[in-house]
Amino acid sequence: MSASDTSRTDEIGEVYDQMAELIEVLGGNIHVGFWLGDDDPTPFLEAINRTTDVVGEKLGLRPGQTLLDVGCGAGVPAIRLGQRTDAVITGITNSTWQVTEATRRVKAAGLKAQVRIEFGDAAALPYPDAAFDAVLAFQSLQHVEDSAVWIREMVRVVRPGGRVVLTEFTEEEPLTEEELEIARAGGMERPRPADEVVAVARDSGLEIDEVVSCGDNIRRSYPEYFKRLERLRPHLVTALGEDKVDQQRDAMGRLLPIYRDKIGYLIITGHRPD
Repeated sequence: MSASDTSRTDEIGEVYDQMAELIEVLGGNIHVGFWLGDDDPTPFLEAINRTTDVVGEKLGLRPGQTLLDVGCGAGVPAIRLGQRTDAVITGITNSTWQVTEATRRVKAAGLKAQVRIEFGDAAALPYPDAAFDAVLAFQSLQHVEDSAVWIREMVRVVRPGGRVVLTEFTEEEPLTEEELEIARAGGMERPRPADEVVAVARDSGLEIDEVVSCGDNIRRSYPEYFKRLERLRPHLVTALGEDKVDQQRDAMGRLLPIYRDKIGYLIITGHRPD
């Protein structure tokens, strides 16, 4: 890995360290919600949990199987998947705050013997070849410029025939240079068109089994984020201070309209060839 790649990895980790309790706006998650249609009345947090369930079902996990969650956040998806599948899960993140917070949440959920959280670099996973039955990258690839490096590592550490599931934002409309700068300031790299995202995954050694485009299903997440942020504002101001909450609101006010108007969402399921 180059020095610039290492610097950017550290920078992303710091972005998440600084977010801290702001993830409570998403119920402790750091991903979008999933609605079945415009008339779906599902509340925001339950829609976020549904995304975890939709993505998790693609893994096809059975009790006792092992899963690596690459970019595990504060551990909420890993906890939910552990509860629903009885799989043994390792989560990896480059945020020291997330390691501490996710470990706390795992213990509170009574899953410390089943789910563990580690600090590490997805571009150089500290695991031997074929160490896991399945690997998940759940809304983490948008933070890396060369996603092929991560995907090659995921394919390496999954057993032959084991599933790899990726979610990725895609470019539906071209972004302006100003919009790209806003995205990068928010820890996001330039999104690729959907066909290019799939090609990168395939060229990185993943045998593609299914590609689901669900941009319309997740788009409501963006206005719902601001509604919930305002509802939680008194608590967040008490915990973090008014300046930090306002900075987050302003940053998301610049970033999320770009994702609402120009960005799609893919769920890619594949496996390591035998």
